[in-house]
Amino acid sequence: MNIQFYLFVTYIFFLTIAISLTIVPFLIRLAKRFDIIDYPNHRKIHTAPTPLLGGCAIFGAFTIVLSIHLSIVVLLKDAIASNLLLSPRLQFYAHNTTFITKQVLAVILGGLVIAFVGLIDDIKGLSITVRLAVETAVAFFTVWMGFKSYIFLPEVTTWIITIFWIVGVTNAFNLLDGADGLAGGVGVISSCILAGIMFFGNQPLIGMLLLTLAAAIAGFLRYNLPPARIFMGSAGSMFIGYILSVTTILATFTISNASTNYVVALPIVILSMPLYDTFSVIFLRSIKKIPIAKGDLNHLVHRLMRAGFPQRKAVVIIYLMSFIIGMLGVFLIWTTELQSILLLSFIVILFVGIFFFEYFLTKQNHRLLKLKKLSDYSTTNSALSG
Repeated sequence: MNIQFYLFVTYIFFLTIAISLTIVPFLIRLAKRFDIIDYPNHRKIHTAPTPLLGGCAIFGAFTIVLSIHLSIVVLLKDAIASNLLLSPRLQFYAHNTTFITKQVLAVILGGLVIAFVGLIDDIKGLSITVRLAVETAVAFFTVWMGFKSYIFLPEVTTWIITIFWIVGVTNAFNLLDGADGLAGGVGVISSCILAGIMFFGNQPLIGMLLLTLAAAIAGFLRYNLPPARIFMGSAGSMFIGYILSVTTILATFTISNASTNYVVALPIVILSMPLYDTFSVIFLRSIKKIPIAKGDLNHLVHRLMRAGFPQRKAVVIIYLMSFIIGMLGVFLIWTTELQSILLLSFIVILFVGIFFFEYFLTKQNHRLLKLKKLSDYSTTNSALSG
């Protein structure tokens, strides 16, 4: 009888994709009409002016589908619970939905505020100070509504860590959005892995939130894969980061299938690619004495491109790394304490290895370019002297 629940999940997934797909062409025309365009410059790798309103399709499809289907479930909860023709899992989903309705409303409201701030940034431009102030306020509101990390620390410390997590992940996806399809693809991969864990962990509503997010992004990606016809902008990337951060907080402490408490690291592992990109950029800007808030071309995708990979291949490499490391993190559900420590240590070493491998490839590519220039120079001189 669980087939009913999974048919319902499939219906919501494809409905969200359809709405997102339908909205995007309208947003492309709207952005062109009002000149909401991302123009090429020295800090960007795209070469053609590109519309910037794609994030509206993501948060629009997510919010529309979630609001409607949750309203129906809450209104019909008694009828669903008493209907013997419905599967127990579908009935449990309805009960679970009504149990944490307040938190779900907080997710939607907070997401809309974050998306609105991102939209203003796309249209007019906002300083990093203003964006961080609003993100921190939204994060504080989210914690006040009951979202807190599952860690055995004093209450104040838990609040601070949770706020840092929300603001950090929100900005990590904003910073990751530096190439066609990159932030969206990583968002789909992360959302799907987390959704699978939530369904396995008997947390269907959180799984549905994540799957709805993945579907909203997937519909937009149809127009964002290289060569992109529209960008998600700050509205989309910040919204994705915010939803992933709050759903992982809502979910982490309720995974009852886990063998050890090390499972609390699971969201960090699954979202490690955008976090790695952020911390590596901060590190590189620090050693080069560049202001941390100043944009540049030192993100992971840019470094891979400088190492010799075309943009498409660089994006696919990050997709693969995100998927492989995310799937490694899933094993934290079943591993013993020792195995969890070894697995997390391996992942840390893996990222250190990735950083040095990037450095080696970049140096090698620079050396080859210098040799090619010298060869071309010698050839030109020989031709002129002859």
